Amino acid sequence: MYKLAVFDLDGTLLTSEHQVSSATYGALKDLKRNDIEVVISSGRPLPGVKKIQEQVGKDLVRYLSSFNGGKIVDSCQNGRVLFQAALSDEEVREITEWMLEKDVDINTYDDQNVLALHQPKYPYMQYEADLVSLPIRVFDFRGRVLANKVMITGEPDYLDQLRCELPADWENRFNIVKSAPYFLEFNPLEANKGDSLRNLAEVLAIKQEEIMAFGDQENDLPMIEWAGMGVAMGNAVLSVKEAANYVTATNDEEGICQAVDHLVLGKMRGK
Repeated sequence: MYKLAVFDLDGTLLTSEHQVSSATYGALKDLKRNDIEVVISSGRPLPGVKKIQEQVGKDLVRYLSSFNGGKIVDSCQNGRVLFQAALSDEEVREITEWMLEKDVDINTYDDQNVLALHQPKYPYMQYEADLVSLPIRVFDFRGRVLANKVMITGEPDYLDQLRCELPADWENRFNIVKSAPYFLEFNPLEANKGDSLRNLAEVLAIKQEEIMAFGDQENDLPMIEWAGMGVAMGNAVLSVKEAANYVTATNDEEGICQAVDHLVLGKMRGK
């Protein structure tokens, strides 16, 4: 039987309108009633993850994994940090200096702001700021803040092209993922949703086969592959669908509810 269910937010737990539907909320309560711990794992900064936790309640979601697993907190112990990874000042400078020559916007975060290295040219950073309910502050953050990740925003096709041109050793030094077509993220190598899930499972003494993970984008792939039951949303990218054990309906078609009913409640009814 499963003991832990881990959910990505955007494109997974949330609808395209960035809401938790009443049916999904009911599915989370069903999991909790069956003694299955619910975890949020997102590329969002921690304030953006807490925003959703506040909507569903701490009684349903205790553990929060933000920055693609770069920071895990226990919200029932005053936000105690269970794990944190950050880029070094030298790594931040290396990434930003290379990107300053490109047609992109560059940002990181602190607890109160989306920190833009320069005035944004494109609307995507504002989209991110609205999503996580943080204001944009133009600030040279290099060497001045703890950077859990550096986010590059720009036109989707251009980001795909840019990724092919990155220095050859970067793929071995950073966890580089797209969390949306217009977001290219640079995380510490040890910060990914799979390792994050493994770390949390060790803390909670839960076995790999007792874990479900739900996602839709490339940054969800490590946890989909590692969990005992990897669930891809119907709107997931192909690589996530191919890695998953089960493909459910889309985030706008109550895919979470369908999967929980099939994989958890259905088995309970069959006992």
